[in-house]
Amino acid sequence: MDLFLETPQQQTERMLRQQQRLMEMQMQGAAVQPPAQNAAPAVSSAGEVDPGAYSVQQDSYAQELAFDKRRARRRRWAQRLRTLAMIVLIPLGLAAIFLASYALTCILNGASPSEVLQHLTALGQRLGDVVTTIRAGWES
Repeated sequence: MDLFLETPQQQTERMLRQQQRLMEMQMQGAAVQPPAQNAAPAVSSAGEVDPGAYSVQQDSYAQELAFDKRRARRRRWAQRLRTLAMIVLIPLGLAAIFLASYALTCILNGASPSEVLQHLTALGQRLGDVVTTIRAGWES
């Protein structure tokens, strides 16, 4: 994406170079199409740019700039969502892996499904006790 915006002086110089190339090509006998009339602002013979002239370059630049701003905004939001998802999903995934390994260890040690459920309930109660102990220490 080219976001270059020419100054009026640069546009005038570019138009002069294009006219020189066109004249050289015509002298060589090559058939060349002249540049489009609305490709650059209207330039008088004195080299001044008509401020009211329509410019395709400025219009396309504005469209590209608006698109780039929208794309940057979407990227920032997507990055925030990915960061938030990592903050939430990584601890949840680790907790799920821990619980699954704890349950599988109980099963491998010969526990029945009801005993596994009792062990998981006891684990939840112990975790609740730890949380209340931490809260009590925090508040005092």
